[in-house]
Amino acid sequence: MHSPTAGGPFFRHLRIWHAVTASLVVVAVVAFLVLRPSDGVRPVPNSPCRPADAAREDPPATPDLDGDGSVDLVHEISRSLKVDVVVVPGSEHGPDHDRTTVLTQEDLGVPDRIQVGDDPLQPTVADLDEDGHADLVVSSAAQVLWGGPKGPQADGPHGRVPLPGSGYHTAPIAGDFDGDGHTDLVVFRDSIEDKELVVLKGPFKRSGAPARTAEIPSPVHDGANPLLVAGDANDDRATDLALYDSPWDPPLLFTGGARTAGGLSKEPERLPEGENVVFGDFDGDGRQDVAVGRSFVDSYDEVDTPHRRGQVSVRYGKEPGKWVTMEGGDFKEGFGTRLAAGDFNGDGCDDLAVQLTKKKEEGDARIEVLRGGSEHGLGSKPWRATKRSVPNGDGPDGALFAVQDWDGDGRAELTLLGDDRWWITDGTDRDEASFPVAPSKNQGS
Repeated sequence: MHSPTAGGPFFRHLRIWHAVTASLVVVAVVAFLVLRPSDGVRPVPNSPCRPADAAREDPPATPDLDGDGSVDLVHEISRSLKVDVVVVPGSEHGPDHDRTTVLTQEDLGVPDRIQVGDDPLQPTVADLDEDGHADLVVSSAAQVLWGGPKGPQADGPHGRVPLPGSGYHTAPIAGDFDGDGHTDLVVFRDSIEDKELVVLKGPFKRSGAPARTAEIPSPVHDGANPLLVAGDANDDRATDLALYDSPWDPPLLFTGGARTAGGLSKEPERLPEGENVVFGDFDGDGRQDVAVGRSFVDSYDEVDTPHRRGQVSVRYGKEPGKWVTMEGGDFKEGFGTRLAAGDFNGDGCDDLAVQLTKKKEEGDARIEVLRGGSEHGLGSKPWRATKRSVPNGDGPDGALFAVQDWDGDGRAELTLLGDDRWWITDGTDRDEASFPVAPSKNQGS
């Protein structure tokens, strides 16, 4: 149930940054509907998938900052050289908006002048120092708040991962890229002097220092600043790395566990043309599959979209040499703008949430879910569909932010973000939760 680690150009006009400033007065009253745990996961007829409660032991919930077993809703807000992180703690009923906290740039220890993007991101949550507690890595400064029994705290221990040189735009992402059992970090560097992938090997010291650092020459064209996503495309237990959303390059896939300084393969595999990549087990065979979305919509709406339907190309783990391409939506409707994988019905197979966006800058988003678990994997027809619009039309529609099992019932939910509001839904028009991004005036920082 993994989702992309960073936003795309669609989010540039989401006006959520002002929701956490000290001067904000929240005047809207928004009802918070708690997620209702189900009475158990039931087998799905005619599915090759195993019910979630019959599958192998589940990994710990992630991101889970306080170690209570519930997934926390965590996002980083960057604007005008400033960074904040908003944390909505998880519970057995889903994200608990009443306990929302805001970690300010001062709390995080992020330097005043850093390179930041315009998009809300999901910060990196991983146990870097192997003390059994999740740590929080934020911003292009790779600032670390070390975890503890109550999670990372503003007044708790801090560190900073030493990144060589400059030219970083996002926090590093985590994975065991060399397969040695320690969590590593990888980040893309785009500077005048060097364009490269930087691999920081774990375990990490409390100062933030890695065991060692390896630098890989950039595999993409000059001027590209690709996004990174981690997964396991060949089921060898070493994390693989995909790079995508480069205007001049197809998505690229480095396999992990290689006998190289960084643990990644010397040469990346070129994936089908597309603007995003996600990993999931769509056919329930226990092997990870790879999906690539291609909407044909220009990132900044400056180029007319061709008279084509968007596409999703899938490679199943059982057939690593074969790609299956499905078209969706109507012509020029932008099927494939964003992807996220998760098991929405608890049958043990991942389903695929696909965003459709005609104009990325305008934020006219809707979501369709392709059901996993058919004889061949993903079905080509929409199984569920949903859309959320900001009241009065004053902001972009709710866009796909993450997919997680928020209430721990064995079924994933969609998390949509639009302007100053979250929606959590099972992929239909029913809200399981809806609440503002900002905490109440008397809460948080």
